Amino acid sequence: MITAGGMHGKVTAIDENVVTLEVATGVNVKINKGFIASLKKD
Repeated sequence: MITAGGMHGKVTAIDENVVTLEVATGVNVKINKGFIASLKKD
């Protein structure tokens, strides 16, 4: 997934309005779904 701010990562959890994105091993960032710019399948 790529955020609107340009951050790349792997989706590890999805909540009602929040997506958890793994940006490095063991480093997770929570973002609002509205900031998803694009999705790509690896």
